Amino acid sequence: MARELEFDGFWEGNTVFTCDSCPKTRKFRFDSQDEAFSKEHNKILRKEGWVLVEVNGQLHNFCCERCRNKYIREQTI
Repeated sequence: MARELEFDGFWEGNTVFTCDSCPKTRKFRFDSQDEAFSKEHNKILRKEGWVLVEVNGQLHNFCCERCRNKYIREQTI
């Protein structure tokens, strides 16, 4: 899963989600450890059309169904 933390202070920064098929990213600001790992981020991403899928035993983020389908075709065929 492409989820990274970018720090610019003590538990301050951005949680960055990157599509595993294209270069699209989505950032969420955090000011504490709890906010950095918030489940709310996943809810917001789903509302925006992002998809979290397990492929070959690993979790992956995709910005849309088209990217998910492309990645699965490339990795499983």
